[in-house]
Amino acid sequence: MSVEDILQALDEECRAECQEIFRRAEQEAKQILDKAREEAEAIRRSRLDRIRAEADSEATSILYSARLRAKNSIIQAEERMVEKALSEAVAAMEDLRSRVDYPDILAGLIEEGISRVGGKVVVHVDPADRERAEDILRRRGVEFEVRTDIETRGGAVISDPEERVRIINTVEERLNRAREKLRLQVSALLFGEEVEAAGGGG
Repeated sequence: MSVEDILQALDEECRAECQEIFRRAEQEAKQILDKAREEAEAIRRSRLDRIRAEADSEATSILYSARLRAKNSIIQAEERMVEKALSEAVAAMEDLRSRVDYPDILAGLIEEGISRVGGKVVVHVDPADRERAEDILRRRGVEFEVRTDIETRGGAVISDPEERVRIINTVEERLNRAREKLRLQVSALLFGEEVEAAGGGG
């Protein structure tokens, strides 16, 4: 074999080895690129999931905040309506004693208290109601004492002599007792279905 033949054989062998090296390098490069793409896609999905989770959390927070503001607005509107109704009721009591039906109102408040106190009763009234109270009690036929030791727009406080039982039946106290009932009535008028649902549907 001549030198040229040997060189040619070596050249062919070198080419074959180089081609194999290039082939392996291309295969490794493709594997590295595929892996890089997979990792990039995983990172993209992870970031997208995180962004979606953050967006969902923000949306939930905004919705909760909006519902809370709406609920507070409803409560404030309800409070304003109740307070307005109560203010009108207080204004109507200013001249309560001048009404034609006031003696009947006073009688009803006193008699309700008497029915809950046994024996002698002490009826505390505003000085303006002393005569009316005495007349009511005389007609009722009970043992009584009238004391003009309270200030009120109307009504009375009824007790036993020892003050163990004390029924406060002034119009102011009755209005205070009615406050929560009035608030519930306003709620029922405005938000009837919600109130019924909250109460178990009746």
